[in-house]
Order: sequence, then structure tokens, then C-alpha cells
Amino acid sequence: MIIKFAFFLILIIVAFNYFSKTKKVPITKKSYLKIDFSKSFGETLVQNPFDFNSNSINFYQLLKKINSSKDDSNVEGLILFLDNNTLSKNQISELGEVLIQFKNNNKPIYSYGALIDNNSLLLSSYSTESLMPPSASTSVNVTGYNKNIPYFKKLADKLGIDVNVIHVGDFKTYGENYTRSEMSEENRSDLKRIFDKSYSYFIEDLSKNLSIDSSKLNEIILNGELMGESSHILEKYKLLTTLKYWEDFKKEKNIENITNIENYLSNANISNNKIAIIYADGEINYSASRNPSSSSISPDEFIKVLEKAAKNDSIKGIVIRVNSPGGSALASDIIYNSIKNIEKPVYVSIGSVAASGGYYISTAAKKIFADRNSVTGSIGVVSLIPNFKKVTDNVGVQMNELTLGKFSDLYSLTTTMTPEREKKIYDANFKVYEEFLNKVAYGRNLPLEDVQKIAQGKIWLGEEALNNGLVDSIGGLNKTINSLAVDLNISDSYSIIEIAYEDDLKSIFESTLLPMQKIFSLNFLTNPENLKNFIENEDIFFKPLLYSSF
Repeated sequence: MIIKFAFFLILIIVAFNYFSKTKKVPITKKSYLKIDFSKSFGETLVQNPFDFNSNSINFYQLLKKINSSKDDSNVEGLILFLDNNTLSKNQISELGEVLIQFKNNNKPIYSYGALIDNNSLLLSSYSTESLMPPSASTSVNVTGYNKNIPYFKKLADKLGIDVNVIHVGDFKTYGENYTRSEMSEENRSDLKRIFDKSYSYFIEDLSKNLSIDSSKLNEIILNGELMGESSHILEKYKLLTTLKYWEDFKKEKNIENITNIENYLSNANISNNKIAIIYADGEINYSASRNPSSSSISPDEFIKVLEKAAKNDSIKGIVIRVNSPGGSALASDIIYNSIKNIEKPVYVSIGSVAASGGYYISTAAKKIFADRNSVTGSIGVVSLIPNFKKVTDNVGVQMNELTLGKFSDLYSLTTTMTPEREKKIYDANFKVYEEFLNKVAYGRNLPLEDVQKIAQGKIWLGEEALNNGLVDSIGGLNKTINSLAVDLNISDSYSIIEIAYEDDLKSIFESTLLPMQKIFSLNFLTNPENLKNFIENEDIFFKPLLYSSF
């Protein structure tokens, strides 16, 4: 009865979602396309019948619609709403190139916001005209950078938790905030170099877009003159065009027809020659039971979409958009192998980050592109194994252990880590690290000695990665696609197809409703053996955290 009711409920939800979708229709003349940057423009594509935000678009679709609209005679201009911007620095950089092309077609871009920070100010600098309300209650907070990174060693000590972090690579500092009270010098120097360089790019782009001397702009910002201020300070330093309320500006410009860019029907380029985009977004997990809607990558789900592209004869090449900080070493290696086995040329476009396992899978590609704000590298291995022995003792739980065989307690969460156990884990991690180094050396055609110098867990921004051979070129998703088209000799005529992950009814039904029926059935609840098996087979309790992970 429960299953029938649940299935009926699913059908109602799917039907409602389908008929509630906003239909995309051609726009009328003198229309403006509105982009609200408080909405999320993610870096993946999932087909899900339960998606009630079905009118949303991803980042590539945003770029595509803007690019198409620049040649649409019905589109008069763009309107950018900047408040609560969700775009990352590298996305703003990629978007900026498309906005410049739009302006070059003699079409205006108007930007409006009441809450301005570094990223929204940089976005506004690509506008033809930027405006804010002439109100003292507006907010301007533009600065260098301020990062607060918590360290939990003292808290862990108070709670009685001992975290064992076993890493290969002096700069592979993931997990050090559980074992230290202060940041290591390696981590501090690495992060400061990245933040300083990213800030210098911000100053460079902002000064170029606004035709302002970069030294003067840097001085104003670092002196704190743009912190805790209102819109008037940006007018004073000519960092925006005008102070005006949006409704007044709209009347002045005679803006009447406004369409959300999500509802804009862009022109589709049809060709027998196609380039596929596949997304690798989120942490890399080995678990095959991954939900594609979540921000994670599993071999099973990734290989499914990769094989779709490989088997489609009209698809001549593949671009993988990687946004991943890493994760499971095993999962990364399986994904690497699946990419390496594809006979069609595969290029990688790094988004905000392709570090550790994210970079590992990228090295299987023929070419790698990155924005100069992209973070990559972090070639190293780390294992985190917490010890809860003091916690269990403090709460009156006595762990009684039965063991057979040396190292049977290697990953025990209630046994004190011994030097012998630690060496055993380190040796295993070192083998994974060597495999990582060899994959990078082979994939990037670099001497192993050179890879060892730029490895050790160090992170690099795009231009640094270009200089040390980790990437082939600086550029975003569009440049990656265009370069692949040129190399395939199809640049005169080709189309783009995004390969989506799929959440079908069967997988949703099996992953949610069937377990619910199992748990709540009378036979299940009254049989202790069923409960025991369920606990052993489900990921309920702690397991070794990030063992052999990147």
C-alpha cells in the first residue's frame, strides 16, 4: 500500500513539474535580457523529473544565450542585476569575454546593484553603464582579501578526538587544521601567493575595464576607502557611471520589454559535426550509489555519460568541464582510465578548481585549458583517521576488541595510532603518490624530476600552471571548444551538445522508497538479524576518512 501511494505521489509531482515549466518563446523587438546573478549558474547538467527549478540554466548555457543574443535584432541590450552574485572569479573572467563581444556589437549593457563587493564591482566594470541607488543605506565593501580559516586542534583535544593526518607532500596540508592550532608555513606561503596573485588580476582587470590607473586603484582599495561605505564613494572615484534608482533609470532609457535570460530562446546551430560537453563537478567519490543531482562525481555515473559521447558517431570530440577539489584516489584513477581509453580527442576545461584528484583525471586529456584564476595542482596524497578512544571512555563506552592478524586494526577508530601502523599507511600512500606523479609525467609529457618539483601538494593558479607545464593554454570553456573545433578541422560548421546526467524514476524509486519500505516493514523491525545486516551494509557508521585520497 505504501509503495502504491508513493508511486502515485511521484506521478503527480512529475506531472506538476512538467506543466508548470515556463515555456520559452521568441521575444519581441526592443527587448532587454535580464540576468539575475543571485541565481545559481552551476557547472553541470542533470535531467531530473523532480527539479522544480527547471527553468534554470547552467553557466555554459548562460554564455551561449548571451553570445546568441548579440546577433539577435530583437535584443536591444542586457541588464545585469549584481546583488548577491553567485559567480566565481574564473566565471566572471569567462563571462567578461562574452560581454565584451556583446558590447562590440554596439549593444548596451546596464548593471544595477545596491550591495557591491569585489566580484560584483568587477562584473559591473564590463557594463556600458553601471548604477546604484543614491542612498546612504547601500553597501560597498571592496578590499584586498580577508580569509579566516578555523583550526580545531584545541577543540579536538577538549572533545578527546585525536586526528591522525598522514600525508605525502610537504605542501599537502589538507587536514592540518585538525592537528595544529596555527597554520603551517607551507600552507600560509602557498595560500598567500594564490590570494596575492588573484587580487593582482582583480586590480588589472578592473583598471583596464574602467580606464583607471592601476596603482591609484590599488592604493584606494588597500587604504580601506571602499570598505563600509555607500554608493557615493564609487561615484567619487568614478567606479560607476551614475547614482540612480532602477525605476527612474528604466523610464529614462525607455526600457519596457524585459525577459529573463532563462526564458530566451537562443538560435540553435545544427550540424552533423558535434562537440560534446561533459561535466565533472564536485568531489570525486568511489560510491556507485551517488545521486547525480548532488555535486559529486562517481566513476559509474561519469563513465555512463562518457560512453554516450563515445558511441555517438556525430560527436567528433569531447570537452570535459572539470570543477573538482579531488577525493577518492581509486575513483580518480578509474575515471582517468576511462578518459584515456576514449578514441576521440578529449580536451579539459578547468573551471574554478581542478586540484588533486580533479587534476589527476584532467591529465588523461589531450589538452588542458584553464582560466588564470583557476586553481590546480595539489599533487599529493593524504589520509585522515580519527581516534575516538578518549570520547568513548569519557561517555562510559568501553570498546572490547577481538582481532586476528597483524594490522587488522590498521584503520581502527578507537585504537591509538602506533609508529608501525602510521608507516604502513604512509607506505601505501606513497605508492599512490608515485602513481600520481607518473600519470602527470606521462600525460603532460614532462620529465619525472620536473613533476616532482612542482608536486608536493603545491597549488597553482592558471598562468603558473601554464608556465610549469600543467596546462596547455589560458582560456575558458568557449576557448577550449573553439580550439578543439579548429584541431578537428570542423570550425566552419559544428554544434555543441551537452551530455546530461540522468535521475530517472527507477533510480529515485530504488534509492528512496524501497529502503523506506524495507525499514518500516513489520518483518524488518521485528527481526534483529535484519537490523544487523542493514547496519553492516549501509554507510551509517564512521569509516576511514579519505583513505588514499587526493
